[in-house]
Amino acid sequence: MEHHYSSSAYDTKKLICTYRCDEENFAKEHQREQQKEKILAKAIKELNHRKTNSFLESPSFISQFSGQRPSVHPAVEKWFRTMDTKNEGKISSKELQLAFETFQGKHFSDATCKFVVRLFDLDKNGGLDIREFETLYFYIKQWLSAFNTYDRDQSGFLDEHELDYALKHMDINFSPDFIRFLITRNNPKARKMSLDQYIITCIQIQRFTEEFKNRDKDFTGNITIKYEDFLEMILRCL
Repeated sequence: MEHHYSSSAYDTKKLICTYRCDEENFAKEHQREQQKEKILAKAIKELNHRKTNSFLESPSFISQFSGQRPSVHPAVEKWFRTMDTKNEGKISSKELQLAFETFQGKHFSDATCKFVVRLFDLDKNGGLDIREFETLYFYIKQWLSAFNTYDRDQSGFLDEHELDYALKHMDINFSPDFIRFLITRNNPKARKMSLDQYIITCIQIQRFTEEFKNRDKDFTGNITIKYEDFLEMILRCL
């Protein structure tokens, strides 16, 4: 019996194989970038503590950490080019949904994919360009890793303890009451969090944390905020 494979199916399988081979190198590069960010954050914190903002603004200091923006990793670019079926230089929520299913074996609802695109579409052009997609990839990879690690029965849900461990895995520490709130905020009777809701929750936590850090100039863990500024921060993250 002869078996015939379409070229598109062959290309997809070849791409997935290449993507998986590149993942390890990609993760190492991402770790190096994270280390650089930690060094920069530590330096900025020390400078703020010494109240030497004028030194921070000097070009000679900034140039140590900025330089030319690194190119997109080949694995991300291959994934992006494959999913950009209309060759528009951006991917829609539908294309993102297909990408998750093809490369991660995970199904995300239409609502979740639309929510993800809306929050990571920084230039508001209706889709994710390759840079926005790369940023999303970093976070999704980390979130899925934590979810899969603590979803021990592979049910696709996390209970309170599993969610707590998954968030701690990403250095996010909340009280038991707040963990319970995260699970029940959309359904008071819920006892577990689905993968869809988990991804949305992680994105919202990430966005709120970024907004908080932008206002916590001295890294004290506390901010004083005006009512309108508070509303703006909320609306930016919805």
